[in-house]
Amino acid sequence: MTDMQGAVWWGPAPHKSDAAYRPWLVVNDTSHPFAAEECIVVGMTTQNHPDGIAVPDEAWIRGGSNEDAYVSPWYVTTIKHRDLDNQQGKLADALEALHDYTSL
Repeated sequence: MTDMQGAVWWGPAPHKSDAAYRPWLVVNDTSHPFAAEECIVVGMTTQNHPDGIAVPDEAWIRGGSNEDAYVSPWYVTTIKHRDLDNQQGKLADALEALHDYTSL
């Protein structure tokens, strides 16, 4: 599971009082030092929060969402591959708004 960049997986949502799952977008590539064990992810939601990045239908190259989807780039964490369940799909590399979110 080292080539996952752009994949959307369901996994645990930290910092919740009750157990919760949400979709996560994998943002790291294979240069991540622990790419074989974990990944850097940003949260996804169906709610349009301020500064959320809309995911248009054409951005899904596999799978998709039955509802409008948004990336929450401020909600960043690492998740072990073993904790991810049920891949929802994969987004195109060209989700430019996410690349533009930081100046790196």
